[in-house]
Amino acid sequence: MLSGRPAASATRSRLTLPEAALRTERTSQQVTEEVIAYMEPALREAVARLSEPVRHMAEYHFGWVDADGRPSVPVGFRRRPALVTLLCAGSGKQDWDGARNAALAGTLMSAAGTVHDDVVDQEMIRKGRATVWTVFGVPSAVQVGVALHCLAFELLAEEPPRVAVELSRRAAYAIRECCSGQIRDLRSEGSSRADLKESVDLLESTIAFPTAGVAMAGALVRGATDREIAAAESFGYHAGMAMAYFDDWEGVWGTSRESLEDPFADLRRRKSRSFVAFALQSGGPARDQLAAYYDDCAESSLEQLEGIAGLIEECGGRTWLEDRIREHIVLAGRALPEAVPDPLAQAEFAGFLGMIADELR
Repeated sequence: MLSGRPAASATRSRLTLPEAALRTERTSQQVTEEVIAYMEPALREAVARLSEPVRHMAEYHFGWVDADGRPSVPVGFRRRPALVTLLCAGSGKQDWDGARNAALAGTLMSAAGTVHDDVVDQEMIRKGRATVWTVFGVPSAVQVGVALHCLAFELLAEEPPRVAVELSRRAAYAIRECCSGQIRDLRSEGSSRADLKESVDLLESTIAFPTAGVAMAGALVRGATDREIAAAESFGYHAGMAMAYFDDWEGVWGTSRESLEDPFADLRRRKSRSFVAFALQSGGPARDQLAAYYDDCAESSLEQLEGIAGLIEECGGRTWLEDRIREHIVLAGRALPEAVPDPLAQAEFAGFLGMIADELR
């Protein structure tokens, strides 16, 4: 389902779907694999436009080659932007052909952001292998990210003029908002004075608005009405917020946390996540202990981080976070029928959102 997560629950969506979508449920389970199979050769073809040595470094990031350029097995990088764009366009190859460049552009921009984020956050490992900057150096990683962004706009420029202009405008907005969000994220580390509104705004800038943009792209290229395009943006925004909140939840309380490269990574770095900001607004001894941790800079053991997660829960942060996930799932579900008329694609989205809800039980 979409990014392949969450995998622990086999329960299907409890969102209300049109009867036609329910009849296609079994088939919808294969749609994500079909989209990935469709996108992989197209993405390789797009990356092949890059000049060396950037091409090799980009191919390394996508998991196609090792550091020396030898072919390797991809290690499961998510294709969420492409999946959202293509499914908003429809559920078949003919639909996807029309949205191909938009889906590729979203994937390339997401990859560029990831390469740069790894530099900013000094991430050493991503999906089980060394990050681009640790292998090729920071200056090279910066250039790889810039080249991937430029390649994305090159692909968008090949669309019909009206579509190219609108998609390029939205893409530029998403990129600059992400840049601003990343700086705010860095500034928020290591302080108990986290602001809840600013923390939520950060998720909007870095996740929700870009997801709204790639959903809108799928609707725009399929020739949707203005009303359908607005619904696609609304669906993308709320689905993006649900996924962003869920990623935060999974990193602390999820069943797959143990498989992460750095369990409790955000708590370890004292990042000001929204559920932490909410918890810090409470009162009592637990809040004071939590604030003392966020104002400190000492290294923490796994046992200590588990204790911090307990303090957040005691201060109401977990309940608040789970309520926000469910809230955005409901709002995304309301926009879904008009945003994605194709019953098969609609069922795939609904199933993914339903599985997130099931993980919280």
